[in-house]
Amino acid sequence: MYHYTESGLPNVYLVNGFTVETLDGEEYTSIDDMNGLHKTIANAIIDSPKPLTHQEFRFLRIEMNVSQKTLGTRFGVTEQTIARYEKGESSIPRTTDAVLRSLYMESQQKNNPVSYFLDLLADTEAQAAAQSIQLKLEEVDDHWSVAA
Repeated sequence: MYHYTESGLPNVYLVNGFTVETLDGEEYTSIDDMNGLHKTIANAIIDSPKPLTHQEFRFLRIEMNVSQKTLGTRFGVTEQTIARYEKGESSIPRTTDAVLRSLYMESQQKNNPVSYFLDLLADTEAQAAAQSIQLKLEEVDDHWSVAA
């Protein structure tokens, strides 16, 4: 397995879909379908019932290609507040968590029922499940998916 830290997330491991080559004594890794991989990671994040980590928050913002300033404006907070969420210096409010997930889904033109986000907001048990879980991904038939 390849520990894919380049995503900025500490818990992403690739089962396959990558090639490791050694050139002039240096090891290089190439990843198949990087865009598909990042979409699969983002979908796994937004489908998870646990609160977003600061790394996941940043990952989703970057995947949407939105600046901290623009996101802050949408949420009615300062750019520095978004930066503090992403650095783990401030906790991410559940409403902000749910809205960011909704914005990502909208950016991907996915169905995002309001009930899903209301459930996220009401799920106090998810706060207790905030510990990191390994996210294992594999490439199957030229598409990335969560490994079983």
